[in-house]
Amino acid sequence: MAAAYYSLNHPSARLKGKVVLLMYHRVLTERELGRYYVQPGMYVHRDVFEQQICYLKQNFRVLPFSGLMDMYDGRSYDGDQSYCVITFDDGWLDNYIHAYPILAKYETPATIFLPTSYIGTDQWFWPDKLGYVLRKGLASPEESALYKKWPWIKRSKVMDDNINSIIEYAKSLTDEALDDMINEAAARLHLKFPGERLLMNWEEIREMSKNNIAFGSHSSNHAILTKLPPEKMRMEIAGSLDVLGKMDVNHIPVFCYPNGSYTQEIAGQVRSCGYRAAVTTRPGAEEFLPQQLFELKRIGIHNDISKTIPLFNFHISRQSGLLP
Repeated sequence: MAAAYYSLNHPSARLKGKVVLLMYHRVLTERELGRYYVQPGMYVHRDVFEQQICYLKQNFRVLPFSGLMDMYDGRSYDGDQSYCVITFDDGWLDNYIHAYPILAKYETPATIFLPTSYIGTDQWFWPDKLGYVLRKGLASPEESALYKKWPWIKRSKVMDDNINSIIEYAKSLTDEALDDMINEAAARLHLKFPGERLLMNWEEIREMSKNNIAFGSHSSNHAILTKLPPEKMRMEIAGSLDVLGKMDVNHIPVFCYPNGSYTQEIAGQVRSCGYRAAVTTRPGAEEFLPQQLFELKRIGIHNDISKTIPLFNFHISRQSGLLP
């Protein structure tokens, strides 16, 4: 009932003078979803994404991130206008294959945050490796030794519906423990990770740079900064901005905290490294002008909670604080 009600009262009408920063990750087709495990919170279907872009263009003023920063600097905005900024995390290849043509079709700006050391390589993020291992092999009864070693993996529940919770639990482990676990499991199961590139390369990024897409930093190695000693943390932050500056791409000095993990000390390091702002995974709409440029809130969008425009409306309304 609530979703239906707020679908008739577009949240944009109640967000005048505010900006909604949307956070996407992947844009995929049904066929692609069947190939490898993808966490439910990491994607929207291609046709759903196109519907959302059409809706946003009709109901918000969609700004490039640089335009938002210019408005902040000039301290000027239209109090009768509802603003939106579209962002993507991680630099997935499907952003180029599926999202980019839709954004170009509707002349819509967006910003993609890149883990610069991964770009142009066939490296996989550890959640994708773990998902691959779990789906491919750990449901086998003969691999009892692995289950005894990692009792938090319940054999009877190793299926797509439960893999996500296993990955979320694994985020509490150290990087070394994660690497050891994934490598040992793959070795025992005689699994080899596909040599398939999942992220964009610099040529694709340069093409997008010429067509209204900007690129910010998501650290060098997608490292969770709260787990790092100060020196390595600073290298992750400063190194990625340095690479973006050398790659002849449309880059902006805006940082995206990997996994949304940060502290006030980390935010201070981001500022001192030359960034103008940073985005988090904390939900909400931003006022003009925001008090914390290095803790900008975003609303995460994925297929399960936004596959229709009424659901999309409801989610934005709730995450913006328009609903209890």
